[in-house]
Amino acid sequence: MKTSIDIDREAANEAAALLGTTTLKDTVDAALREVVSAELRRQLAEDVLAGLLSVPTPEEAARAKLPKVPFDAPLERDLVE
Repeated sequence: MKTSIDIDREAANEAAALLGTTTLKDTVDAALREVVSAELRRQLAEDVLAGLLSVPTPEEAARAKLPKVPFDAPLERDLVE
């Protein structure tokens, strides 16, 4: 969608440098996405602090990363009866 707006070029240039964008369109798009992402992170942090969302302990996180099936377990197709 095309829209005409006045943009603070100095602020846009600073934002482009921070966001790593090269065009004004990309800078505006990236800035909008960043604002939405920041708000979602803020809401998530509020939920965690309010106890509405559980955060795994370091032990639980480590256990979740372990393989569910041992690497040396035979595959079903290799089992012979």
